[in-house]
Amino acid sequence: MITSFTSVNAGLNSFTNLIFVEDWLIERKVDLIINETKCRASIPSHANWFGARVRLGPNDELIKPIWISVKADQVNDSKLTKIKELLYECRSGLLFLPENL
Repeated sequence: MITSFTSVNAGLNSFTNLIFVEDWLIERKVDLIINETKCRASIPSHANWFGARVRLGPNDELIKPIWISVKADQVNDSKLTKIKELLYECRSGLLFLPENL
């Protein structure tokens, strides 16, 4: 008999990668202490989360450090709308099954 044990990052109490949507990464965290699902989105090509990433803030506002250049299509209105919709779906519950990818 052969058994294999692998660890799985489930996003419990810390953010883990959930999906990539074109250039954007959506991460998820299930906070068991306050029983809340948190999701965030960023373009991970520049740095760590708080240092220098183009990202959506807590109210889904675009945060773009002035020293970072991005392609216009990465932050156009239609793409940001799509990312915001996915964040809403992600935060809606434990099961995340995106429809429009």
